[in-house]
Amino acid sequence: MAGLPKPLRAWLALPWRQQLRYAGRKLRDASPGASRIRSADRLLLEETLLPAYAADASLRSLLFIGCDWYTRHYADLFAPRRERFRTLDIDPAKVPFGSEGHVVAPMQDVDRHFAPASADVLVANGVYGFGIDDRGELGHAIAAAFRVLRPGGTLVLGWNDVPALAPFDPEGVAREAGFERATDNPLGAWRTATDTPFRHTFDAYRRPP
Repeated sequence: MAGLPKPLRAWLALPWRQQLRYAGRKLRDASPGASRIRSADRLLLEETLLPAYAADASLRSLLFIGCDWYTRHYADLFAPRRERFRTLDIDPAKVPFGSEGHVVAPMQDVDRHFAPASADVLVANGVYGFGIDDRGELGHAIAAAFRVLRPGGTLVLGWNDVPALAPFDPEGVAREAGFERATDNPLGAWRTATDTPFRHTFDAYRRPP
């Protein structure tokens, strides 16, 4: 299986019931007229995490990294102050799904496009394991995120806790960059695993004040 794409290898490593569950969800996502993904991790992101940050009147800037057709409505969650929501993705084809002023760049270069200590929250979902794969790359990306966040700001990292997609726990990399665990976030815990075939997990880290 070494030559297969990583998501396919991860799927093949699942028990057959989980394979069917994941395949069924992907078919629903691809159905005509689909505008959202209804998986447990996506619902947690869209119905708990982002709305809570959007409702925080003190939030000045949330930077979201990793866009696609199912993220196009995220800026609307921040209405009427949509300018607080900014997006970045490495793929130029994802521009239509980003915010106004969307930036095309890898997460490793986020500090080249946003001023130091300019963001309250940075959410990077589905980046580790899908383009940022080794420890050095992730370390570079998280260090750049650290520089962009204000002291006391929060990094939310969404990743799939299966060996084919995440060969190492990212917490050590976050700590090396200077982050600490953050329990004061809308999810109520520094690490939240979801009931999904790939065990999608959200980590919350804080840049110390």
